[in-house]
Amino acid sequence: MEEIFKNIDKLFKNGALQGIITIVIYIILILAVNKIMTKVIKRKEFRYREALLRTKSILLWTLLFFSVMSQLTFMQDIAATVLAGSGIVAVVVGLASQEAAGNIVSGMMIFVSKPFKVGDTIILKEYNLRGKVNEVSLSHSVLETLEKNLIMVPNTIMNKAIIENLTYETEYKIAYLSMDVSYESDLEQAGKIMKEIIMKHPLYLDVLHDVPIHCIEFKDSSITLRAKITTKSVDDSFQLCSDCRISIKKAFDEAGIEIPYPHLSIQK
Repeated sequence: MEEIFKNIDKLFKNGALQGIITIVIYIILILAVNKIMTKVIKRKEFRYREALLRTKSILLWTLLFFSVMSQLTFMQDIAATVLAGSGIVAVVVGLASQEAAGNIVSGMMIFVSKPFKVGDTIILKEYNLRGKVNEVSLSHSVLETLEKNLIMVPNTIMNKAIIENLTYETEYKIAYLSMDVSYESDLEQAGKIMKEIIMKHPLYLDVLHDVPIHCIEFKDSSITLRAKITTKSVDDSFQLCSDCRISIKKAFDEAGIEIPYPHLSIQK
């Protein structure tokens, strides 16, 4: 029996009794800190509350794990054996850890700078990627595309990418609606039709008290007219432009204004 207690005693760095007491103290302290931090985070209106709670749990339980391991002698022997006999694994783990650390640092920078938040619609121009932000964690951000697909983007990419935030809160949003008309068409009448249809749409926001119409390009077979539109949001702009294109096409047909398109004539 005495031999068994001696063997158990050897498992701990400073003896079984002191080791167990120390581990219990570590557990009590971590649980207390966890409870206090959870209350503080939930009490205040943090933008990334869920991410903070998750990060807090990871850090505290990791600290508890290494604190407990520091009291066990056999864990030191295992660590020495692994480090001595697995150099390749150590290199791989080191590289993976470096990448993971980069994502975590980038995630923390995103939390601080706040270029976007959950619910925002953003565009990553270099990657031709557009989506709604579903989740922001320390390691990655999750985007939901228009096709309802979820894309996980590492925060190292999010942190260095050029991001256009379409949901950024402003008084109004500006969009442009372009229509091509033939060279024979009455440009003044075409612009008037575009303006009237846009201003009658329920999603149009009368901020500028006008819909400026500009001639922006002379093409091989058409002239491009562009209307400047103001709406409350990006989604409203998309819907307004879609509806107005259909209405303008019908009005152009009734007014005899041609929207040119390639014709193919076959002669025998």
